[in-house]
Amino acid sequence: MRPAFWAAALLLAACAHTETAPVEIPDYPPFGDGVWPRPITFNQYDDRHPQWLPDGSGIIYSTERGDQQYDRDRCIALLPPDGGSQRWRTCEIEGDRFDTTDVYEWPSVSPTGDVTFIRTTGWRLSNKTGTPRIALAHGFDIQHSRVVRTLPFISNTGKQQVIGWTFRWIASDQLVYLGVLEFIQTSAFRTDTFFTGQEVTLLHLIDDSTTNFTAVPGTDWASSVAVGDDSTAIYYTIGGDSRVYRRHLMTGVVDTVHDFGSGRVVRDVSVRGNTLAAIVGDSTIFSYEAVHSGWVQRDEGGGISVVDLTTGAEVNFDLAPIWLFRHPEISPDGHRLVVEVQPFAYPIQVPKFGTGATNHRADLWLFSLDEAPLGL
Repeated sequence: MRPAFWAAALLLAACAHTETAPVEIPDYPPFGDGVWPRPITFNQYDDRHPQWLPDGSGIIYSTERGDQQYDRDRCIALLPPDGGSQRWRTCEIEGDRFDTTDVYEWPSVSPTGDVTFIRTTGWRLSNKTGTPRIALAHGFDIQHSRVVRTLPFISNTGKQQVIGWTFRWIASDQLVYLGVLEFIQTSAFRTDTFFTGQEVTLLHLIDDSTTNFTAVPGTDWASSVAVGDDSTAIYYTIGGDSRVYRRHLMTGVVDTVHDFGSGRVVRDVSVRGNTLAAIVGDSTIFSYEAVHSGWVQRDEGGGISVVDLTTGAEVNFDLAPIWLFRHPEISPDGHRLVVEVQPFAYPIQVPKFGTGATNHRADLWLFSLDEAPLGL
């Protein structure tokens, strides 16, 4: 799609801020070279929220700065489609403030080169709290993005959305995303947080100063959302449910495209053509918590399942109790899958700290969808 545009945009971004990917390769890498899957980031800190460029020429993601651990900022970076050195990385540079934690996360690129992402500024080391907003940049000019809306806000259903996850472009002026609620829990004067899905939301960019937000009916407690290739339908999952639903945007008709079966909770859905990828089972709890006045899904991750939607055939890959997967993304051509990988942990309902804290540090791995272990 528009190769001249992408080449120019990438060159501009590279000239503006070129970095090398953090490389702290573990003593015992999980897989050898040339074997699927393979890790494509080796960061002592967090690498998360991958999405493909619309033409498949790169992977954009959120990365925690290893060179500035005083305040733990997070940046947006771009990798080649098969991994390697970062093509570029951009971080908050307004005064390079050490008294705040500045976070860029959940980036998503439109076919015309706009980038939407979550931009949060908080007190130092409080990168999951602070002042988040949905931001929009043109041509990868992340530093000069504009605020689409500040968060949190109350949607048209009366639900509160504290942050937005997995932004997906339906058209050049319309996106869909998962509205998420953040809970802060305290213990011994320390804070911990967890997130749970609230509802799927349509975002309409009317002009530079007007934006409309509409919750999608029937998506209470949604846990993920994706968009089909032709942008006529969205796919979504609900907390604690084993089914992936499809909603046709023109008619509002909802059907079930796949059911993973009783007890297999599905979330983090991605769809390309007739191929669906999702996270299924393992380390998740969906329950009513009176202290939070509603249903919540605590989720550390699970196994990967890839489904041929024409036949219903599943291919499953699980590395519990060593690793857990989150947020798989199928490449535009349907041949690759990038995913977050983090050490196994059980969901906890009370905060833990110090030696008992859960290790949430994630890296990115790349799978082939043509070869084992995920080839259909």
